[in-house]
Amino acid sequence: MIAIRRLGRSLTVWIWMVTWVLMMSCLVILGSFVMRKLRAISEEVGRRSLVTFVVQTADYLNEQFLSVERTALRTLVSDPVIQCEIDFREPPKGYTPYTMYTYVNRLLTQVQRNHDELIDTVMLLLDNGMEFVDEGHQLAPYRPIDQPYQWFVQHTFFNTTPVWIGEQPPAEWLFDDHRPRFFVSQWLPTTPSDAIVVIGIKPEYVRTVMESVSTGRDADLAVLDEHGHWLTGLAPPSDLSKPLERVVSRAAADGIATTPSGSLVVAVASIPLNGWKVVSWIPSASLTEGADDHLRGWMFAALAWGSMASLFIAFIFSRMVARPLNRLTEAMSLVEQGDLSVRLDTRLGWYEFQVLAQGFDRLVSEIHRLLEQTKLQEEEKRQLEFAALQAQINPHFLYNTLDSIYWMAYAREEREIEQLVYALGRFLRLSLSDPRAFLTLSEELEHVQRYVEIQNIRFQGRIRVELVADPSVLQVHVPKFTLQPLVENSILHGFAERSEGRITIRAHRQDAGYVVIEVEDDGRPPSAESKADPQRERTGLGIKNLVRRLQLYFGPEFSFDMRTTAFGTCVRLRLPVSSGGLSHRSPDGNGGDWNASARPRM
Repeated sequence: MIAIRRLGRSLTVWIWMVTWVLMMSCLVILGSFVMRKLRAISEEVGRRSLVTFVVQTADYLNEQFLSVERTALRTLVSDPVIQCEIDFREPPKGYTPYTMYTYVNRLLTQVQRNHDELIDTVMLLLDNGMEFVDEGHQLAPYRPIDQPYQWFVQHTFFNTTPVWIGEQPPAEWLFDDHRPRFFVSQWLPTTPSDAIVVIGIKPEYVRTVMESVSTGRDADLAVLDEHGHWLTGLAPPSDLSKPLERVVSRAAADGIATTPSGSLVVAVASIPLNGWKVVSWIPSASLTEGADDHLRGWMFAALAWGSMASLFIAFIFSRMVARPLNRLTEAMSLVEQGDLSVRLDTRLGWYEFQVLAQGFDRLVSEIHRLLEQTKLQEEEKRQLEFAALQAQINPHFLYNTLDSIYWMAYAREEREIEQLVYALGRFLRLSLSDPRAFLTLSEELEHVQRYVEIQNIRFQGRIRVELVADPSVLQVHVPKFTLQPLVENSILHGFAERSEGRITIRAHRQDAGYVVIEVEDDGRPPSAESKADPQRERTGLGIKNLVRRLQLYFGPEFSFDMRTTAFGTCVRLRLPVSSGGLSHRSPDGNGGDWNASARPRM
């Protein structure tokens, strides 16, 4: 019982630990999977955010550049005074050549000041060498090219629409300050001379725009012209400088790409007005850096709460699984204390525990039934022992009475009464006083002899019994009252209507372990029905009782056969010798002496 209780506790702890480990493993695996998914989602969100950021920056710059074309450039191109200056026409009324020159310079200055945050300088260049510039700047006196007009016209491809120029060389020799600029220009073909309007854009403005638009991450921005020249922004990293064109072209198709090394993510958006590109790049790890910190925090918090929850769930589960075993242990403890009314609820627990509970209930019920049966048998045994002790008084009184009758008949020389009383006394003494269940065959034959003597008083000595027996079988033990019912059956059924008869008893060994006993009579001839089934007519209660007793003791090794012969009926018994064994003790009295005349005391 202690071992079972220990098993129940060990099973509870074992299930608890295994369940907790399995649940924690599932939580860790699920958490890792969810974290990878969330990280991938965060990375995708970061990539989309980067693309959105670049597109918004490009759209903003496009609007600013478009405002330059629509306001500043269009103002200069459409101004009538400038047209007169270019065409060498008569000045408008109220203007002189000097005032026209001054007006043009002031107009250029006014346009520059109106867009001071974006426009660095405004110029009007004529093919005859005349150059107009806003008041805030001065062209360099010594230049590699005498005619800047020719350089700009060549780079505008004689296009009468605005053209954006991102190359930097003009800024190096055109102005004294040598600051980098990029330009938007428009060619004005007229007669008799041509001109070109040039507006210089501040690179600082573009940088300011890019710095003001932040993604909240370590993203860098730059602007490239349509030829891939770097206009403004930080210098490209080493893994962008060499394969820059390939990465940018690949990113331009989908809006985003990753460098061959995988360390940077590049996003590109075009400025529709001039075809320039806004390029932004960010380290791949920075896309999920903030999210990773949050995810790790949430992951650790979820694991901590999950660990406590799994401990509680594992404890509840282990109690649920081990509860039927604990109930079984408690029930066994009560049974051990003698309470056989304990029953388990076979509807609870797993199927295996239900089967175990059903088996336990059947076992307890069977034990209870056997105990009740044992008590009943003990009570019956006690009553039988009491009855046997009580019955011993009656045979003792009967023996004394028969002994007195015997001596009275002997004194009066009543030989028939004397013989009858003596035979009856011996018969009763063997039947009632001998407590043994088994007698030797010799003792059983003596019992038959006394019975025949009593019957011969009735038949006046006309019943003869012959014994044909192997001497070695006379000491074999056989159940008490084995032969007497057979002889009685022959006398009652065979000699009831005859004046005399003969009974032959044969006994011999068969094989090594069996004794065969035959009782044959020459009584009433068998009828047609008895020949077909002799047991139907010649089997009484005594024979049935005998067969039942022998079957209970010897089992299938015993055989009983009754058959009719030409002269009467023969009963054949086949008994195993090994069951009763052999006895070398001599029988009481005069075992095989059928003609003994001595009269020992009853």
